[in-house]
Amino acid sequence: MKGLSKFVEYAFIILFGFTVLSLLTSMIYTYYNKTLERNINSGLKQVALQTSDAILKLYDTGQDIKAEPENASAVIVANMDINYPNNIGGRNFEVDLISSPGIWVQVTNLTIDSEGINIRKETSSGAKILVKTTQEPFLSYEYPLPNIAIDIQGKYTAGSNDTLSYIKYNYLGTEHDIIVLGDFDFIVGVDTIKS
Repeated sequence: MKGLSKFVEYAFIILFGFTVLSLLTSMIYTYYNKTLERNINSGLKQVALQTSDAILKLYDTGQDIKAEPENASAVIVANMDINYPNNIGGRNFEVDLISSPGIWVQVTNLTIDSEGINIRKETSSGAKILVKTTQEPFLSYEYPLPNIAIDIQGKYTAGSNDTLSYIKYNYLGTEHDIIVLGDFDFIVGVDTIKS
């Protein structure tokens, strides 16, 4: 019996050691993941602020430049390199510039359950910068740009062109301004919304 009790005692010691080691490993892994997510979120925010700053500088510069493109043509009036980091927290990332079509400015007579709803005229553009990781952990950060009165569009992914361009273009006799990130083949714009 004495030999069996020693065996049981050693088995309990090994089981207890394994449990403590598992808990310690789990705590270290959780701490690592939380720290990594915190660092990545900080990096995403920094890239969004860097992009916002560059857009505002380019917007101020582009507004001061007078250019009159011919009908159905575009003129690049200013460029700016952003120089993004290679990665954030060891993860690849992408930056999307998103313009709002200002749909609520277009809606003037809205009824819900036969009751008229007042629509407040929106004066902000609704544009935003979306920065997100393309590898695990998948995190994202949105940064609004309410003070930009022109459209923005474009996308940056690791290794691609990180140049912002201020473009003036003429579409059907109407001149428009837009800021584009990266390479572009065409410009997207909402002209009208109809029911």
